[in-house]
Amino acid sequence: MELYTAKGEKKRLQREAANQNDLLRDLTAQGLTAVSIKEESSTKARASILGLRGRTRRLSLEEQYLFCTTLSSFMKSGLSLTEVLKLLQRQTRDKRLKPVFTQLRESVESGRSLASSMASLGVFRESLVGMAESGEKSASLAEVLEKTGELINNEIKFRRKIQSSLSYPVLMLLVGTAVVIFLLSFVVPRLTELITESGAEIPLVTKILIMISHAVRASLVPAACAAAVFALWRRRSGKKLRVPMFKDARANIAFAMIFMQIGTLLRAGIPLVQALRLTSPLDPVKGRLEAVAGHIERGYRFSQGLEKEGSFPEEIVTIVRVGESGGGLADCLIRLGESCWDYAQSSMQRWAALAEPMIILVMGVLVGFVVIAVLLPIFDLSSLAAK
Repeated sequence: MELYTAKGEKKRLQREAANQNDLLRDLTAQGLTAVSIKEESSTKARASILGLRGRTRRLSLEEQYLFCTTLSSFMKSGLSLTEVLKLLQRQTRDKRLKPVFTQLRESVESGRSLASSMASLGVFRESLVGMAESGEKSASLAEVLEKTGELINNEIKFRRKIQSSLSYPVLMLLVGTAVVIFLLSFVVPRLTELITESGAEIPLVTKILIMISHAVRASLVPAACAAAVFALWRRRSGKKLRVPMFKDARANIAFAMIFMQIGTLLRAGIPLVQALRLTSPLDPVKGRLEAVAGHIERGYRFSQGLEKEGSFPEEIVTIVRVGESGGGLADCLIRLGESCWDYAQSSMQRWAALAEPMIILVMGVLVGFVVIAVLLPIFDLSSLAAK
């Protein structure tokens, strides 16, 4: 942090404090005046602030939805942000949200914005922090949080649909995989010993199965260790798996958030260029909306800026062009965002519907191959015994 002493000397210091309020009180008591404070909190420090043990875990979607809806509803009733946070701190019974409201209230009372306070805690998703930042800068925080709550609620419903659609296929996949591994690890080796002792000729299919069985037995423990290490790394790093088939759905979800947010800001009276820059934190492609804003500042229309940037689909550019010519750009962008969201949902549901027959087909082929490879030498042994 940077501060001035009582003699007017500028200094840089590093100090530890539970929160900025305590830090500012200590500095004032010592005759020091803080100019800028930069918080440097490690993951462990944030966890201790929130009363959590171990690594800071992000709030669930349901908890973030509750945060957005309660905050926006109370602010719409005329209460200030600090009053709302005090009220929520006293009323909430959620053990995860209560310390969050406490820390947010203390941070906001010390002069920080809600968005920077949320970012410092590390428990909110980046898109929600970006929405809060754009809402504060546009003086429409309650409306933006309400729209964000709707988006999160739609995502919650969407995820539940996908999970319910995939639960049965995933269960089949796990059970089928376990059965195949059991056959390759225990049944096939016993069968190999029996055939070898009898002196019968081993069919080609069975030879292939025996080779696969040896490979599975040799790699079973290393594969399990590698899977455990990978799961631990993913949990600590917070990175998510990117499935290529869902790339189009992810892009449409991003477009939905971007255009609904821009439309909401335009409805609130924010100029287009400023709305683009305020929405920029929500865009996974960094700098894209800044480039579009730059084109508009040079005299191009919004649709022309999107076209010149080059990464927006032609369908989106055409819809924006129609909205501009009709004079209802804000409503057009909100409808466009809703259409992108619906398209992403239908795309994901289509893949979920295809997952079950694909898994059944793959497992059927695998189990059929194992059964054939096991039965062929048994038939040969039966024919030898009959002779």
